[in-house]
Amino acid sequence: MTEVRVAAVVLALVAALLPASCSGRPDPAPDAATSQAGAVRLAVVGDSITEADSPDFDAGRLGPQSWVHHAVGDGVVLAGGWARWGATTAQMAAAVEPVEADVLVIVAGTNDVGSGEPAECTRDNLRRVAEVVGAQRVVLSAVPPIDAAPHLATELNVELEDLAAEERWEWVDAPAGLRQGGRFAEGMASDGLHPTEAGARVLGEAIREVVLDGGGQ
Repeated sequence: MTEVRVAAVVLALVAALLPASCSGRPDPAPDAATSQAGAVRLAVVGDSITEADSPDFDAGRLGPQSWVHHAVGDGVVLAGGWARWGATTAQMAAAVEPVEADVLVIVAGTNDVGSGEPAECTRDNLRRVAEVVGAQRVVLSAVPPIDAAPHLATELNVELEDLAAEERWEWVDAPAGLRQGGRFAEGMASDGLHPTEAGARVLGEAIREVVLDGGGQ
């Protein structure tokens, strides 16, 4: 069995064992979005790395293994978005709705490479996500490692960085602090795909820094 097939099997098993419903529409978290006057309103779109152990992501109830948990607070509020375990970018593009947000952060694509989605389809799906959400700023993050086949994440991140440049979005290699070589550093992953709470903190704090930076403005 090749490395690519091993990675695909791992991704498929994770998606099968955990909730992966993509039919629901999210309700934004209006209370959180209005609780801090002048705060940056954050919209997020992603998969299990974003939803993680959140009790109710759509309602803004975040778990500590979600990077969003570590990105919000003190000037950043979650305005809405969409994230599901096992979601591909096509499912994200089909499910997202407009969000009244200042900045959209996307962490996505891991499940695309696991299912063999062509890179151009991933690009088109992410363009659609940004278009529908409608935030003035778009931040596209690299994805964390895929320990079973490190080159898949590396190649995907090249595509994502190129897309960000093409669309004039902001690019951040937020998982840089999670990596050792092409794989997760010790203590940063629970299963070779998903960050631990410590890893989620590293990811969330890196994204938060970019969000608060205001695109260099």
